[in-house]
Amino acid sequence: MRAKLADHLGDELRYEGHRFTHQRQVIFEEMQKQKHHPDAREIYDVVRQRLPRISLGTVYRSLEVLVKLRLIRKVALGDASRFDANLSDHYHLICSCCNQIFDIGTSVLTGLNTQGLEAKGFKVNGHKLELSGLCSNCTNL
Repeated sequence: MRAKLADHLGDELRYEGHRFTHQRQVIFEEMQKQKHHPDAREIYDVVRQRLPRISLGTVYRSLEVLVKLRLIRKVALGDASRFDANLSDHYHLICSCCNQIFDIGTSVLTGLNTQGLEAKGFKVNGHKLELSGLCSNCTNL
C-alpha cells in the first residue's frame, strides 16, 4: 500500500490544489521509512541528510499538507504532535513518562458495539483510541 501511495503522491497533491515538490516527495518518502512516531524535528533531521538546504518550516507545512490529504496521520501528544505513516487500522499506547508511542491492533476492542448509536441516527464512520500508561522501561525505573 505504501508503494502505491508513493506512486500517486503527485496526483494526490495536485488533485487537492497543492504543488508537487521534490521536498514534499522526500518528506513523504522519509515518513514511510519511519518505524516509530517522529515529531517534525526528527523528520527535519532525517530529510536534511538528503536536502541540506530545507527549512524546518517547509517540513512542518509539508507534514500538515500530508495529514490534510490523509497520507499520514497526526498524533497529538499534549502540546506536541507526532506523525504516523501507518494508515492501517490501529490504536496507540502512549507512555505518560517517556512519551513513546506504541501501535496496537484493533482487536483490543473487539467487543465495541456501535449498533445502539446507529439506532439513534448516528452513523459511525471512524474512530481512534489512545491509551496512556507506563511502558515496560518506565515501569521498571
